[in-house]
Amino acid sequence: MKKHLTLILAAALCAGCATGRSGEKGSGFLQSFSEGRRLASARTSLEKGDSAGASKILESIVSGPAIPGVTDEALFRLALLSLKPSVERPASPQGHQLLRRLKKEFPASPWSVQATPLVELITTADELKRQNRAYRITNQTLSHEVGDLNRTINDLNKNIEQLKHLDLELEKKR
Repeated sequence: MKKHLTLILAAALCAGCATGRSGEKGSGFLQSFSEGRRLASARTSLEKGDSAGASKILESIVSGPAIPGVTDEALFRLALLSLKPSVERPASPQGHQLLRRLKKEFPASPWSVQATPLVELITTADELKRQNRAYRITNQTLSHEVGDLNRTINDLNKNIEQLKHLDLELEKKR
């Protein structure tokens, strides 16, 4: 009996040492477990259609210490929520930043692998938007120039008509 009690006490002491680092509040296994449960809660909120509630939970997870397997998924899901525009808010550049952070901090994560084509698509879309804006500005400038050219052509046509009229009058006087 004493042996079992000593063995249980030693295991409990070792488990206590293994679950946390000295000086860090809530670190180690317990924090990983706690954050994993919060991530599961965010997934449940998403399944119920509560994206605002899920966003709050995910934001609190990604603002804390990095926990592989939890923070990487939270970054990915929060990025997706940030990229998806809704009635309350438009798509934000925060989603792109979150995906870049995911790739930087968790390069071996399966979530990083899924983020790679998204980052490329977002980058391409941003470049296309930039080009579209530049084309719109160029189009507006050209439209103004065409208007100016049309006015100039009309003025020249009037001058030609006046010259023709003057030429006819000169011919009559001869």
